[in-house]
Amino acid sequence: MNTMRVYDISHPIESDMLVFPGDPEVCLETVAASAPWRVTRVTMGSHSGTHVDAPAHFFPDGRSITDYPAERFVVPAVLLQLPNLADDEAISLALLRQHLGSPPRGAAVLLATGWDRYWGSDRYFVHPYLAEEAATWLVASGIGLVGIDALNIDSTVQGTSHAHACLLGADVLIVENLRGLRAIPAGDRYLLVCLPLPIAGADGAPARAVLLER
Repeated sequence: MNTMRVYDISHPIESDMLVFPGDPEVCLETVAASAPWRVTRVTMGSHSGTHVDAPAHFFPDGRSITDYPAERFVVPAVLLQLPNLADDEAISLALLRQHLGSPPRGAAVLLATGWDRYWGSDRYFVHPYLAEEAATWLVASGIGLVGIDALNIDSTVQGTSHAHACLLGADVLIVENLRGLRAIPAGDRYLLVCLPLPIAGADGAPARAVLLER
C-alpha cells in the first residue's frame, strides 16, 4: 500500500512565542474546569506563528479570511530551495527565475530560505524578503499564494510593504513563519494544505500548514 508523505511545516503555538514587533503576545492558560476536563484559554494576535495574510491585512476594504472558500487553501505547490542569503537580503527576480520555471496558475510558491533556524532569536527579525520586481513577476505568473519560512515577506528591518501591497492587491495570499522547508526536496510534486482558523472577518489567521507529496 502506498503511503502519502506528509510534511508538517507549521510552528507550534505556545506561550511567549516569537511575534512580529508590536503584535499581541501569545499566552496559553489552563482555566478552571470540572475534573477530569481540561480547558485552555488562548490569547494571541491573528498573525501569530504560522499564519495566512488576507488582503484585509493591508487594504481596509480587502477580503477577509472568511471571504475565501476552504479550497483556496488547498493548492498545488512548488517548493524553491534558495541559496543561503544574508541578513535583510532581497530575494531578487533573477534569483526566482533561476529556480522557478512556469508555475501552474493558482498554485503556491514556497520560498525556502532556511531562516527558520533562527526562530526564537533576534536574528530571526533580519530575514530575507521578496524584492518588489520579484513580487510583481509572481503576480504576473498567475500564482495564488506565496509562502516563506521567515517572519515577513517584506523587510522587517526597513519596514517595507511593497510585497504585501503587490501580492495582496492582486488577491495572492501570503503565508509567513513556515518551518522545516530546508528538509524537503525542491520541486512541484506537492499539495499544500494550509487551512487558517475561520475567524469571521479577520485580516489573517493562524494555520496548520502541511505539504503532501503527490
